[in-house]
Amino acid sequence: MRAHRDTARPGGRLPTLTALRFAAALAVFLFHVFLTTDPLYPQAPLTLFADPRTASVLACVTSKAGYAGVSFFFVLSGFVLTWSARGPEPPGVFWRRRLARIYPTHLVLWVAALLLFARAGPVRVWLPNLLLVHANSPDADVNSGMNMPSWSLCCELLFYLLFPLLYRVLRRLPERGVLPAAGVCLVAAAVVALVDAVLLPGRPRIPQLPVSLDQLWFGYLFPPARLPEFVLGMLLARAVAAGVAPRLGLAPAALLLLPAYALTLVVPSPFDFTLPMVVPLALVICAAAHRDLHRPCPAHPLGQWLGKVSFGFYLCQGVVLFHGRPLLLGERTFAAPAAAALTLAAFAVTLGAGALTYTAVERPAVGWLARAGTPARGSGREWAG
Repeated sequence: MRAHRDTARPGGRLPTLTALRFAAALAVFLFHVFLTTDPLYPQAPLTLFADPRTASVLACVTSKAGYAGVSFFFVLSGFVLTWSARGPEPPGVFWRRRLARIYPTHLVLWVAALLLFARAGPVRVWLPNLLLVHANSPDADVNSGMNMPSWSLCCELLFYLLFPLLYRVLRRLPERGVLPAAGVCLVAAAVVALVDAVLLPGRPRIPQLPVSLDQLWFGYLFPPARLPEFVLGMLLARAVAAGVAPRLGLAPAALLLLPAYALTLVVPSPFDFTLPMVVPLALVICAAAHRDLHRPCPAHPLGQWLGKVSFGFYLCQGVVLFHGRPLLLGERTFAAPAAAALTLAAFAVTLGAGALTYTAVERPAVGWLARAGTPARGSGREWAG
């Protein structure tokens, strides 16, 4: 691995990263669909597999896939926002563009959870979720209520609010300081995990995870705790543009994900939330960007479409799996062939719902913003899940 000194012009399209978004969203889906119990109702099964051994193996193998997918999106968010920036712009214009990307889809699924499944709970649950501030609360009923995956949008909202200031500061950072600053972000992520492990109570444990609710909230859901990953992505965009990013091919970088993921399976929580995967994921993002810049390949239509609908696919998971599964199937589980078929059906329904929200909600909202006179610059799909 070496530094590549040729500079690159930021702002160009990055189709490989667009396609990789769906892979990350799929990792989160696999984590969700193979959970043994329902996070909203821990006494009820979520897995469709009746055989305890099969259910346990599938849950174990995919137990950290959600961590990896979320971390990828948070790093990617900082990368794409910085890459697509054209210099300072009025913060109000920037915030308006960002909200148009995420809030209309969130609102539609918030209404779906409220009306179709009647699981909103009291006002202290549904109102923070509506306003995308619920992940700031340590109360599990609040931060996990309504459409559970929407907690990551609270993090994105914080990232968006801080980006104009962070961008103004980081764009003045000299090239020689970019990689050391990225190292500081990694140290900050480690400090968050250490504080989470040492200072927050470890009991009572969550049925699905070897951490307490307080530890899960602070180390995983709490938006300020995820800020180091976002800033790391911003610095990586600067490093790629300046030609000082570590240079590794996309295939070797992707292969590094395998031992890193194996490490997450043995590293104790909460140190497995971010630390084992964040460096390999950062290398994959840099490698994909380098590939698009220096060895561009024709964008595959299916990969680009999947990347475009990945936000809707991610956000619809909560409604389909956590609300739809108990509504349609109750607590029933099935033999392996039927369970596998139902799992594929859940995937198809979630993908279809994601495509529908992209076509009917996300894309029109962004188009309306453009017609209103605010150009939607860059690829813009730097959400997280």
